[in-house]
Amino acid sequence: MGIYLYLDNRRVNIIDAHHGIYSAAILVDHLPVTASSAINWWLENQNAIREKYHIPSEEAGGPSNFTVFAFGDGYQKEDENDMLCFDDVPPPENCIVKEILLTVGRNREGNTRFAFGNTAYIRYADGRIIELKKETYH
Repeated sequence: MGIYLYLDNRRVNIIDAHHGIYSAAILVDHLPVTASSAINWWLENQNAIREKYHIPSEEAGGPSNFTVFAFGDGYQKEDENDMLCFDDVPPPENCIVKEILLTVGRNREGNTRFAFGNTAYIRYADGRIIELKKETYH
């Protein structure tokens, strides 16, 4: 139990961030273990991330979709693995292995959607967060 609590409460280190008009990639060393802790981490840190990495708000024409990736072994040369490469990092070591930890975006109703692999949650305007049923996930 102690190890689990430790892993869920470790400080998340943001390594870097890259963004375009529609989406942003946030590179971290890890996220908290539980979905609720990861969602809380995002809610508590999203404004600081936008500010530090000069990511405009949605209202100012910035991205509305965020993907949090594990930084893993750092920037690497592109190879046969499923990699994501960044134009704003000089090649040849400008790619990471795509290990998605979390995606954050808006649904048609304007609610925030959090996805972790095969699980997704919706945060409503009133602050309620509910897990989506698998049949409504996609």
